[in-house]
Amino acid sequence: MTNESTPRRAPKRATPHSIKPAAPARIETDPSTHDAAPMRFLDTYLAALLARASSLISDEFHATLARKKISVLQWRVLACLSDGSLPMGDLGRVILAKQPTVSKLIDRMEAAGLVVRQEDPASRRRTLVALTPHGSTLAAELVVLALEHEASVLLPFAPETAKIFVDVLRQLIAQHSK
Repeated sequence: MTNESTPRRAPKRATPHSIKPAAPARIETDPSTHDAAPMRFLDTYLAALLARASSLISDEFHATLARKKISVLQWRVLACLSDGSLPMGDLGRVILAKQPTVSKLIDRMEAAGLVVRQEDPASRRRTLVALTPHGSTLAAELVVLALEHEASVLLPFAPETAKIFVDVLRQLIAQHSK
C-alpha cells in the first residue's frame, strides 16, 4: 500500500563509478579455507599474480647476482647473448630496457671485456652485440646458476605441470608481443 503524500523516489542510476565488475569465480580446493578471510582482487588478478611471482622469484636469483657483483641488466644481456649476437634494438626489447640505458650498459660491459659491438653484415645501419670469450665464460656460469634456481622454484610441481606452466607463459608472451 502506497501513501500518495509520500513522493516516489526515482531509481538510482548506475554510473561508471558505481558499477563494480563481477568477482571472478573462485574454486576452493582446500576445505580448510572456508573460514579464511575472503580473497582480495589482487589475489586473483592475473597481471598482479604474474608480477608478484616474478618479483619474488627474481629477487631470489638477484641475490646470487649481487654476490657475484653482476647487475640484473648485465645478467640479462649475458643470458640473451649466450645464444648468439643480437642487434642493439632487439637486445633492449628482450632485456626490458630503453635504448639509452642499453647503450650505456653495453659501453660499460664492453669496457669490462664482456661484450663487443660488431657491424651487422646484413645491414650496415645495425650494430650487433656479441659476447667476448670472457663474457661467454661468465654467461655459462650464470646460466648454470639460473637453471639451478629455476629447478628449485619448480621442484614442488610435477614435471608435466611445470612444462605446462612454462608453455602457457610463453604463449601469453607471444600473444601480447604483437
